[in-house]
Amino acid sequence: MKRIFSLAVCLLLVAVSLSGCGRELYKAGALEIAIPDNYIDLSQADYAKDADFLFGRDTLIVMGIAEKKAGLKEMTLAEYTDLLISGNELETARTLGPNGYRFAYRATVGEDTYTYYTGTFEAGDHFWTVQCYCPTGDFAKHSQQMEEILASVKTDVLFRHE
Repeated sequence: MKRIFSLAVCLLLVAVSLSGCGRELYKAGALEIAIPDNYIDLSQADYAKDADFLFGRDTLIVMGIAEKKAGLKEMTLAEYTDLLISGNELETARTLGPNGYRFAYRATVGEDTYTYYTGTFEAGDHFWTVQCYCPTGDFAKHSQQMEEILASVKTDVLFRHE
């Protein structure tokens, strides 16, 4: 009997590990992202009007914004990422991620300082900016999950880095 119970527990653990560990696949246009299932969809909030999607939990927010490539000439994803950084006068540089580019920066909003961990992606006829952000004091506890969320992004465009 103990052996059957142990086998059942092992099978349950395998099933849970194969099920995506509590992540919901969210699709926005040609972009797909795994959002932890305990996050709340905030896209209907007033402050989300410029976002294509917005999810949050505790002190961590995940936001996606799409920009049509049509008005951006024949720009590469690397050039688009550099344009975001320079256009917003951020003191950071892009790094290479497994599926796009990454950069981090801090910004003060009111009296609070936030750290933004950002990924850029190409999907369909859009460039996407996906930002994970939290109060700077909480960044260390959220940084691994931020990277997991950005690494989960899948698009219909093969990522080629420069």
